Amino acid sequence: MMKCTSGAQRRILAAGLIGLVACLGLGCGDDDGQQHQSDAAPDSGGQTDGGGQTDGGGQTDGGGQTDGGVACTNLLVETVDTTSVVGSPGGGVPAAGAPLTIAETGVRVTRISDAGDPGATSSDYTNGYSRWSPANITGEYVTAFGTDGRSAVYRLADRTIVASLDIGEPNELHWDSSGAPGTETNLYYRTGAELRRLEVLTGMGSDELVHDFTAEYPAAQAVLNGVEGAPSVDLRYWAFQVCTGMTGGGQCTGLQDILVYDREADQVTGRLSDVESSIPVPNFVDMSPSGSRIVVGSCKESGATPAPWNGPYAWSRDFSSRVRLSTNCTHSGWAWGLGGQEYHVAFDSCGASNEEVTATCDYLMAVDVNDPQGWDNRLGILYAGDIGWGIGNHIGRVYDPAVAGWFMLSTYTDSVSDWGTNQLLFVELVPESAGPRLWRVAPTVTAYTGYWSEAFASLDFTAQHIYWGGNWDGTDNLELYRATLCDQWWTVLNNP
Repeated sequence: MMKCTSGAQRRILAAGLIGLVACLGLGCGDDDGQQHQSDAAPDSGGQTDGGGQTDGGGQTDGGGQTDGGVACTNLLVETVDTTSVVGSPGGGVPAAGAPLTIAETGVRVTRISDAGDPGATSSDYTNGYSRWSPANITGEYVTAFGTDGRSAVYRLADRTIVASLDIGEPNELHWDSSGAPGTETNLYYRTGAELRRLEVLTGMGSDELVHDFTAEYPAAQAVLNGVEGAPSVDLRYWAFQVCTGMTGGGQCTGLQDILVYDREADQVTGRLSDVESSIPVPNFVDMSPSGSRIVVGSCKESGATPAPWNGPYAWSRDFSSRVRLSTNCTHSGWAWGLGGQEYHVAFDSCGASNEEVTATCDYLMAVDVNDPQGWDNRLGILYAGDIGWGIGNHIGRVYDPAVAGWFMLSTYTDSVSDWGTNQLLFVELVPESAGPRLWRVAPTVTAYTGYWSEAFASLDFTAQHIYWGGNWDGTDNLELYRATLCDQWWTVLNNP
């Protein structure tokens, strides 16, 4: 059964607090003064072998613990009126591969990486970013992203590094999720103006070109999504900025275009330059999970910034139509509604310098990107003050439309001690007036010391695991952690 508590009727938005934390601790993409991996590492390619391990079937939690088959009983489900504190389990840093159970929620947490593992080349590891899965489509392998721009691929069955890579987060690594036979250990990455594919288990001999974008843009020096984006789940559609240069921090300069690339047709099928003559450099570009829309994550500079640069927009793949997503560029993610809605979930930051007060100002909200009136019909779900002022957040990507009705949230702070401090949870996709439920998962057990410790947790392709980088309340270096969720949790939560 679920430990399900209900609260009083939600109170209305307090007018005196409107806009109080626009971008304060809630993330404004790269313009929040934090650094991405690309701010610290070169744009490189290449791979070195991580010990020549053979492929092993099955998946375990490491250390002999079978992963999966966890029953959905006694889930901690609350509302913002009835929240409890899910604190750190304490004790010393757990051994890698040895799962522990969070007492309040029953969720199993396992440390996956160890900087001392054979084949490890970095001193700190994370999951990469919240909007894409570090685990492959079968759940047998996971990429631990070093904060130095390199990465290590672990086989989860025995927690062995099967490949040490000289590429990492700046190269925007994505597992092949197409489902085509024999592709489950392919990694796609960008370097310069090229999209390339690497077969992890066989190494550099299989590193091959997918597309060179200098064919369409001879002056291009780089194509990138800005680290935060991902292709469609079938791996067909990709979003890229085309740049004639890059800053030392890995940001686009000399933006030539924003495009949609169709991998199956091997051609550029949409160009923003066809409809806009001048394009400001966005914070990121991203494809929706279905591939129906490309998100251009523009940051609003001031109240005078005109559309479509006054915040992120979801465009059709041919750029003929668009839907507004937020009043400025903030941390965001993806989820699915029970009616098949493809929701972009983000924080409404009240514009630039709090000059745009909307009905969802200071709320986590959801916009159906395939609804032409999506902005007008958006859901204002969770008020920032109910999580805690000064608590930042990241939002995951739900890939499968069957995993409907909830979005995944991770939080971080160095200044607030409240129920929402450094947590992993799911939030029900209903308007605030309906009293959204919160499924409490686990604490991140991570002391905030800057960007790398924000956790920015991500879901795997099946939504059965959450990955994040943790430092065990500041007593350890950053390592990759995993929470194992109970089987078909969304079915249980949607049928209480």
